[in-house]
Amino acid sequence: MRVKTVQINWHDKLPIFSVDFDHSYANSNGGWRFATGGGDNNVRLWRLRTPEERELAPQHPAVEFLASLNRHTAPVNVVRFSPCSSKLASAGDDGVIIIWRQQLSTDTGETPRAPPATLEGGFEDDGFVEPEVWRPVAMLRGSLADICDLAWSPDGNFLVSASVDNTARIWDAREARCLQVLADHSHYVQGVAWDPLGEFIATQSSDRSLRVYRWIAPRDPREIKSGTEVVSLLVSHYSMPIASGQKGDDGPEEESALADSMEGVELQSTGALDSEPMEADDTSALPVPVEAVAAAPTANRSQRLFHDDNLASFFRRPSISPDGRLLAAAAGVQRDRSARNTSYIWARDALLAPPVLSLAGHAKPVVATRWAPCRFAAAKGADASATGAWLADDIDSRMMLAVASQSSVAIYDTSMGGRAIGLMSGLHYAAITDLAWTRDGSHMILTSIDGFASVVAISQPSAAIDIPTPLAVDSRDAASGATDHNRDPPSADGAVSTQDLQHATSASKKGKKRLAPTLVSQL
Repeated sequence: MRVKTVQINWHDKLPIFSVDFDHSYANSNGGWRFATGGGDNNVRLWRLRTPEERELAPQHPAVEFLASLNRHTAPVNVVRFSPCSSKLASAGDDGVIIIWRQQLSTDTGETPRAPPATLEGGFEDDGFVEPEVWRPVAMLRGSLADICDLAWSPDGNFLVSASVDNTARIWDAREARCLQVLADHSHYVQGVAWDPLGEFIATQSSDRSLRVYRWIAPRDPREIKSGTEVVSLLVSHYSMPIASGQKGDDGPEEESALADSMEGVELQSTGALDSEPMEADDTSALPVPVEAVAAAPTANRSQRLFHDDNLASFFRRPSISPDGRLLAAAAGVQRDRSARNTSYIWARDALLAPPVLSLAGHAKPVVATRWAPCRFAAAKGADASATGAWLADDIDSRMMLAVASQSSVAIYDTSMGGRAIGLMSGLHYAAITDLAWTRDGSHMILTSIDGFASVVAISQPSAAIDIPTPLAVDSRDAASGATDHNRDPPSADGAVSTQDLQHATSASKKGKKRLAPTLVSQL
């Protein structure tokens, strides 16, 4: 694993609040297109060059500028590409969501490029790509305040936004209209996530809650009429019961569903903060089956799951794994021995129950979580007990999760238990705000309030396995016969030797802080 903070002028030296990769991008030279949003009111598009390009032409920067989109009138807090096309949604302090689409050449269907130049050794390089042209295709108005986060539906037809007016809103991206206002939170909504299978929406707020909504709208967007309820509240997670001998804090009257019936059921992961890894034949630390929930006695004390509104962060960004099985939340706090920053993990088949895993040990609060958008073949030495900590029954494949606190980023591999396999810290002078993976999981970019972004190259021990979405393409594009010129097959650029990954794993164990999953108290 190699990390480099790219010293270029991203947003006029102002904070970078968001980053996202376009997983539909295809280019003759390869590489990955991504977008950033910053404090200069602009959205900017870039191309990350492939490792081969960087090696053969080291005199060129690793990141190329593509376009600047400047319709916003206030800082841009979030940028998100559609999962099934190269449409880009952006939003910020002006309360407006803008949907952008690249304007392609009518002759070739591709962006014009500069003539190639021959470098030493006969390698042809075309230098910088000529600026791309992007146009707004829709502007979604109606939010009463700053928008902190966005998430697309897997079919690219809908958006959910998080706003500081204490609401989340569901939007029809095709008709540019608000379908439903979710006003269940009592404070700023700072993060949203949409289930890749299209069945759930998660929202996270500074009112110390995580709420999960069930998508109940008709499958055909044309059947959704004005005033139709498209989601319904499934569960609200505020707190969870703790053992009677532990010090807790008084929870709200409205607590997590099933929380009152969970005392005495001990839910563990693979070990405490400073413990040794679990042995392969040790099943005592595996999560409690869901069937054990119903018979549990009533709890009389509880602990809060999340930081309150004193947390100095604009964002609490949750994420859902690409197969839809696991939900990772931000801004978690664990008080089994002392207040510790964590990211809680919920299982899809137990959304009504407390979390199944706690990834604790972060020096500062967690502000964002992000799953790699693909799976990988199981790493050598993986076993069922390690994978079981994540409630993943497929031990032949693995997923990767990045958890960003304000000062560091930890990477977890589901085939290696819950202990972090890599830890990156000290990269930025100010708080981290967002992170994003390339489609093949070989690179990651993280952004910061200090105005810089860092590029992480990860040497994966196995090739990426694409996870196709069950919902194909934007229905309007399909109906009009439009073709997305930016579709490409999964790339294998990151599938190289395990040397760097093993080095990162050993390095993280030598540090002062060891990130490991910890006991989620007495449930």
